[in-house]
Order: sequence, then structure tokens, then C-alpha cells
Amino acid sequence: MKKASMYLAACMTIFFLAGCMNNNDETADKADNNAAEQDSQNEQTTDDEGNNEARLSVLDKAEGSLEDMDKVEDATVLATGERAYAAVQLENDTQVTDELKKDMEDKVKESDTTLEEVYISEDPDFTTQMKDYAERIEAGEPVEGLVDEFSDTVRRVFPSE
Repeated sequence: MKKASMYLAACMTIFFLAGCMNNNDETADKADNNAAEQDSQNEQTTDDEGNNEARLSVLDKAEGSLEDMDKVEDATVLATGERAYAAVQLENDTQVTDELKKDMEDKVKESDTTLEEVYISEDPDFTTQMKDYAERIEAGEPVEGLVDEFSDTVRRVFPSE
């Protein structure tokens, strides 16, 4: 009888421990599943941001408004969502002042009231690159192919952006 009781106690202990170990695995599985769900949500957010960027467009009206200003020879304006990036060529010996930049930002915002931020640069390399992007967009090249290039260019010219 003692042997049977010890055998029964040992079996019950094994089943009890096995049951507890199974619960631990389930808890770990839930933690793994939660982590996987979190990764999925992060990827979705990234994709949504990418779709925002995919709305890269040329703002012809804003370009015209800037080119109508004194001191501005040429302008290219591209927009992504609520942000616009303007590359301007100024007349000879024209210095960009805060006042001139503010006037240019106002002109761009007036041409498209959905814009919240406008970034202006007179950097010649940026101007060349922006013209290239505008030509490619107007030629019907898929915008998705330009997004990474455009983002890299913007980060170089506007590092705090």
C-alpha cells in the first residue's frame, strides 16, 4: 500500500509539474504573440507613412507664385502631404534673408492652403535634384521609385527635418 501511495503521489506531482510547465509555455507563447502583433502594427505604421510620402507631387501654382516675386528667377516646389519643399534660384547677388524666406513660404502656403510647413533652399545642388524629380514626376514615372531618393535628399538639405 505504501508503494502504491508513493507511486500515486509521484504521478500526481509529475502531472502537476507538467501542467504548470504547460501554463508557462502558454504565457511565453502569449508574450511571443503580443510581440509579433506589435511588430505587425509597427510595420503597418511604417507602411502608412510610406503611403503619405508616396503622394509626392509638383506644385505648379506655387512655382508660379514664387517666380512672380522680385529676386526669384526660377523655382521648383514639391509636396508630400502637408509639407512643401521649394528649391529657388535667386537673381545675382541676392541674399536670402529671413524676411525673403518668410515671404516665399507665405506665397507657397497661399497657393495650397493644405500645406502646414514649407522648406525653402537656394542650394544649387538641391535645385538641380528637385528639377530632376519634378521632370520625372511629370513624365509619369512611378512616384514610389522616387520616394527614398527624395527623402534622402531632403534629409541632407534640411537635417533638422
